[in-house]
This record gives sequence, C-alpha cells and structure tokens, in this order.
Amino acid sequence: MLRTSLIRRFQPKIIIALYGFLFITFSVQAETIYELDFSVASGDVKKWFETIHWEFREDIAEMNLRFEEGKLVIEPTQDELGVLMREFDKKDYLHGVTKLRIEWGVDQYPPGADWSGPKDKSRNTREAISFMVFFGDTKLNSGFFFAPNLPYFISFFLGKDEKPDQVYFGNYWQKGGRYLCIPCDGSTGKTFVTEIDLSAKFFELFGKQQLPITALGIAVDVQKTEKVNGRHSKAFIKRVELF
Repeated sequence: MLRTSLIRRFQPKIIIALYGFLFITFSVQAETIYELDFSVASGDVKKWFETIHWEFREDIAEMNLRFEEGKLVIEPTQDELGVLMREFDKKDYLHGVTKLRIEWGVDQYPPGADWSGPKDKSRNTREAISFMVFFGDTKLNSGFFFAPNLPYFISFFLGKDEKPDQVYFGNYWQKGGRYLCIPCDGSTGKTFVTEIDLSAKFFELFGKQQLPITALGIAVDVQKTEKVNGRHSKAFIKRVELF
C-alpha cells in the first residue's frame, strides 16, 4: 500500500522528468553545428572541397587524395607538407561548440616522425594526419620569422609512438598551439574514434574560456621522413562532427 501510494504521489513528477530527459537527449543529439561526412563524397576531391569553401594549401594536391569506400584517403609519395583549410567569415564563426568527434585511421605512419623531447629542442614533429581547430581571430607570434602567426589552435593527430595523456608542442607556434594524440595506440588499418570535450580541453590547455571557432584544417606533414612501400604515409578520415 505504501509503495502504491508513493508511486501515485510522485507519478506526475516522474513523467515530467522523463519527458525532460528525453527532450534534453534529443536536443543534444540534434545540435550538430558542423559536419564533414565522406561516406557520401565522390568525384574530384578538390572540386568537392571547393563547393563547401575549403582550400587546398601547400602540397596537399600532390598527396594522392581520393574518395574510397566512404572515406577520404591521403597518401603522399614525397616528403611534403599539405593542408586542407576552411577559414570562416566572421559572421559564420562557430559559436557554442562543446564537443568534437572524428572517425579516422592510419594505414602507414611516417617513418622518422619523432615528437619526443623537450619543447625547446628541435624535433621531427610529423604526422600522417591531423585535424586542427582554430579559436578566435587574434594571431599569436609563431616564434619563427618564416612561419605565419596563427590564432590559438589545438591539433589532434594519430601517432605511432606518442602518448595519449601528453600535451605536445610543435617547433613553432608554442604560445598558442597544442598537439594531442588521441587515442594514439599506434595500430594500422583500424578506425579510431576521437571524442573530445573541446570547451573543457581549451580551458585546461590555455586557462581561459573557449573562443569561437574561426577555422578548421586537415593537415599532413611527412617532411624529412622515410619512404616505405612507395609512400611516406597513408591515412584516412571518415567523418568529423562538431556539436
């Protein structure tokens, strides 16, 4: 009797709470702010990116980009740097992004890449693939005359010998740039899912509230690495979601 009376007493509140939970869950799932989905991509890679306002920079056009089995494949045969870049106009800055999700993987890591050692030591900081998120529009000193100044950024990459719990620095952009290898178990031919709480990570790395996202980039850097199997690396990316 007591249990029945309690259920009757709190039943309206329970129902309201359940509706609230379902509404919140649906809202979170529905709030995809930006997405790259290569499962439906086909045709000429450069034209595909140009239609969504991404640019080819450096030597990315020479890295054998192709759409294959629902993914973007990047397979450089020369020791070069390539970047795909999307810079947003101020009216299109991405506000309110809290999480990032990437589905991607590596079939061959660039032999000779080395992120180890102190940040004041010059290292061969290379990667088969990385996804870069830029925050704000204030450009910070790169630390090198020939390297352009850039806003705050976090670069997520997949590495063979790096550690998932370590914050890495590049040789340049040490004031505003941080590199994270997540999940980073060094496997090949496997699809990884990288999920990050961007707002919390930005505060952890830079000690301030997250700024709006002003640019995105997909980068490959295999300079000064060895060629194996006729290539320096091979990586793929299936989907990117910001929500």
